[in-house]
Formats: sequence, structure tokens, C-alpha cells
Amino acid sequence: MEKGKIRLIILLSIFAVCTIALTIIIWPYVEKLKDAEYRENISAWIGTLGFKGAAFLFGIQVLQLFIAVIPGGPIQLMAGMAYGAWKGFAIIMAGVVFTSTLIFFLVRRFGLPLLQRFFGENDLNKWSFLKESNKVTRVIFILYLIPGLPKDLLTWLAPLTNISLPAFVITASIARIPAILTSTITGDSLMEGNWILSISLFIIIAATGLLGMWLKDKIINKVK
Repeated sequence: MEKGKIRLIILLSIFAVCTIALTIIIWPYVEKLKDAEYRENISAWIGTLGFKGAAFLFGIQVLQLFIAVIPGGPIQLMAGMAYGAWKGFAIIMAGVVFTSTLIFFLVRRFGLPLLQRFFGENDLNKWSFLKESNKVTRVIFILYLIPGLPKDLLTWLAPLTNISLPAFVITASIARIPAILTSTITGDSLMEGNWILSISLFIIIAATGLLGMWLKDKIINKVK
């Protein structure tokens, strides 16, 4: 078996184990959401946080995108649970736009040496085709749109191309909308006690994400 496939299987296994472990840990708290009074108490507590709560969530989203290896799904789910589907979506998108802009300026200022320090030369070489593409905006949109691909890594790589800041921020933000909105709706549904919708959306998110991770190399080669 090729080393790439072995590595992918290991990564998927780690992801599955972590997902199962996290589910076991948080399930008792999720089960409590069946109680309408418990949900109301959580909503009331979040309401007391005011602007500080939204700012904290915004900061977590910025940190997640900046570090890149932290998964964004749980944060988006938490946003939906805390502030509802649309307000949570707005906070997450504000974090996406802010961080994408900040990273764009950092990469344009410090260039490839900064990325080599963060990600290593081997990982960067896999995405070198982005710099050679004459349709980079379209390519970036497709890669951001597909679940399971390393979107946060792309946020650091895109500024190395000839794409402009407005084109990059608009393209990346629009392509992220389906995944982020689905996650915040899932979180909001949990708080509303709509378990059928929550579980259905969670299964869709998990299945499409795993499929994207499994087909990542094929998708990238096809885009090339």
C-alpha cells in the first residue's frame, strides 16, 4: 500500500477515534438539551454575557482560522447553539472575513518563508499548482466549497497567487457559506429541541466531510 494511502487511513482513524471520544464526553450535556427548561436556562445565561459573549466567540473563530489545524465545525456548531442560526452565522462570517484579510496581508508581507515555518516545504509543494493557475479565483472557490479539504491551509496559500484581496475574501467567504450555515442551523436545532433535523444535518456534515477527506488527493489532481 502506498505511503499516502497509509497516512490517509491513519488520519481518518485518528479523526474517527477523536470524534467518538468527544461524543462520549459531551453526550451527557447534549442529552440535557431535551429538557426545555435547561435550554431556556442556557439561553438566559448567554443573554447575560451580552457583547462579551459574541466577542469571545469571534476571538475563538479568529484563533481557529489563524492556527489552521483546529477544526472549525465545533466552533460553528457552538455559535448556532449560543446565538441561533443566523446571528451565529454572522459572527462566524465576521471572524472569517477579518482573519482572511489579516492572513492575506501577513503572507504578502513576509511571503513563502513564513509559510515554510508554519507548514513545512513538502505540504506547500502539493499546492504549488495554485501559483501557476490562470483561473486561480475559480480554483480557490471550488476548493473552498468542497467539504473535507484543508480550507484553512488554503487561506494561507492563496495570497501567494496573483489573486487580489477583495477577490480572495469574497470568493472564500461565499464558498464557505453552505458549510458554516449548515453547522449553525444544526446547533440552533439542538437548542430548539429539533433532534431529527439536528441528527440529519450532523450525519450529512460528517459524511460529506469524511468523503472529501478520502477523495482529497483525487479532487486536487482533478482541479490541477
